[in-house]
Amino acid sequence: MLPVHDLKSASAALAEIIEQGEGAARTDVWDGDRDVFHPEREEVAHYYRFQELRLGRRYRTGDTPGSGPTGEEIAVDLDGVLPMRHNPRTADHPEGSPIRVAQEEFNQTYSLLLYLLEQAFNGSPGQMQDAVGVMFGLRKQALALMKMPTGDGKTTAGPTFEYVPPELRN
Repeated sequence: MLPVHDLKSASAALAEIIEQGEGAARTDVWDGDRDVFHPEREEVAHYYRFQELRLGRRYRTGDTPGSGPTGEEIAVDLDGVLPMRHNPRTADHPEGSPIRVAQEEFNQTYSLLLYLLEQAFNGSPGQMQDAVGVMFGLRKQALALMKMPTGDGKTTAGPTFEYVPPELRN
């Protein structure tokens, strides 16, 4: 994370974002780091990771933005996709019901995450480490929600990402 105080530091931060491939169409698909999960290969920039998913194939050494990914196919196990209800809301479930309670807990955690990120980006960069920990907790809560049947025999619940104002947080 780079603090931004002036035009020079803003330009440096933007250069870092571009370097990491955050949505920018680049001339190289690699971000310059080693892949965390596959240290034997370079890491694909974020923008091109989405291209891999969209095109159903991985990038390999020698691939370019023009060639597209020519590596192994990305297999999608559709049986592993959870049938989460479209656009879930806490109001869809009665107060006190297990799904609503879980969604409300998720929203508390989500709002805490937003708070920590705001603090981290507004002068307290140490809060970023706390925010990352909260992200992992949020993931666990979301996965649990997506496994809770809604009762219609077809769909599961899901996270609602509803903001909880500070005065209403636990």
